[in-house]
This record gives sequence, C-alpha cells and structure tokens, in this order.
Amino acid sequence: MKVSTLFKVPSSAEDGSFFMWWVRFLSPFHDLTAKEMEVTAQLFQYRYELSKNVSDSLLLDKLVIDSDSRKAIEQRLGISHGYLNVILTKLRKCNIITGDRLNPKFVPNVKPDDSSKLFSVMVVFDFNANAKKERPRL
Repeated sequence: MKVSTLFKVPSSAEDGSFFMWWVRFLSPFHDLTAKEMEVTAQLFQYRYELSKNVSDSLLLDKLVIDSDSRKAIEQRLGISHGYLNVILTKLRKCNIITGDRLNPKFVPNVKPDDSSKLFSVMVVFDFNANAKKERPRL
C-alpha cells in the first residue's frame, strides 16, 4: 500500500504532548469534552511513565487506575476528587476504561526504550466497505 499523505506532528511522550494529540486524534471514536480528553491523556501519560518500571500490562493498568495515581492526576490537573470520579465514570461509559484497566484499543503502543523516537499510525479508509452493503431502496 502506497502512502498518499503524510503528516508529521512534533510532540513528546515525556512532556505529555503526544498523549494529548493521541486523544484528539481518536476523537471521532469517543464523545469526550476537553477536560475528559485531558484526563485521558494524563492516564495514558501516567501509564507510559509507570511502564518504565513495570512490564506486566495488567498490573500496569491497575496501577494507573489506583488511588495513588488518581491523586497524582488530580494534583497535575488541579481538579477535585469528586470531579475526577465523574470523569472516570464517563470514561467507563465510553469504553476508554473497561473493568479495572484501560481499553487496549485506545492505548498507544509507546515504549520508553523505543530508540526510533517515532510513533506512526496508518489509517486506512476503505471506500469499498459501503459498496459491499446492500443499499436501501427508496
């Protein structure tokens, strides 16, 4: 498959800008407000930071959702405990959080030891997908 368009987005996993761009990129797949996207980006960034020391993905996700992580996110964003809980409930309804972990479909596969320092995404628009469905008759 030939690449027809390329966009380069300057960002960093270390400062969290990548995770905010990632959540914005996924906006067609969720219905989050700006603050909910900010919390989601913080959850992804916190997961990334913890992944420097923890390799088990199940344990990693549980640590991201635990009370210590929540307190850290509340402090980073300057939001109350109650407001964070409301946002986390919304993230569960949107399937960003499933059970006690982040939904792997939304989590970017960024590893702290990645030497390339690039994260690329391939988006395929399948124009034939609608043609295969039977069209309703008027």
